[in-house]
Amino acid sequence: MSHHTTLHRGRKTAAATLIAVVAAAALAACDGKDSKAGAAAPSAAAPSAAASSQESGGQGRGAPAGPAKTARTAAAQHTSPAGPAAGARCTTDALKAGWGADGGGRPDMNSDQQQTATVWLKNIGGRTCTIGGFPGVRITGTDGTAWDLGRSAKKPVAVRLKPGAHTSFTLTLLPSTSAGDRKIAPGVVTVTPPDEKKHFQLKWPYGGALLDQSGATHPGTYVNPVNAG
Repeated sequence: MSHHTTLHRGRKTAAATLIAVVAAAALAACDGKDSKAGAAAPSAAAPSAAASSQESGGQGRGAPAGPAKTARTAAAQHTSPAGPAAGARCTTDALKAGWGADGGGRPDMNSDQQQTATVWLKNIGGRTCTIGGFPGVRITGTDGTAWDLGRSAKKPVAVRLKPGAHTSFTLTLLPSTSAGDRKIAPGVVTVTPPDEKKHFQLKWPYGGALLDQSGATHPGTYVNPVNAG
């Protein structure tokens, strides 16, 4: 073999080697670009995830809902403390009513000073319910006279009642012992729980008579809200 032939083959080998090196470098560069693009995909989506989290959290705290409000954030608003998460409203059918307070005591109907009578409401249903507001109270006298009591200025406070638990409300009463007063001698007290139409009828157990102020602007006999203390 001549020196010229050997040199020619050496050049071909070197060229082939160079081409292989360049191809390998190009392939590595392509692989590097693809890896970087794949790694960048989660970080590109991250701001959207963060924004979604902030929107849901903000609306959960009562922030105004924008036009892009989702079903998930809408559901979160409907599970507020005043909604289903706090328990359904206590219905008349799920309650029992009666006279008296935990600490005892009864109104002195032989006094001419304001007195307090307490009505308790017990949850006899099978699930926790929520009650709050003013009950409707009608006093029907032994002579058939009816008086729908007005409300006090006290602020209602909602309370959750577990099965078997109870709460109460009070009646502020102004008895009358004067012979010259116009009076109502209570016979039956009709109690309608807040937001209900059905009612209880409780026989008046304390005797005496109330000063009839059914037409007065600020009568001394009125009803207080449930759980007003």
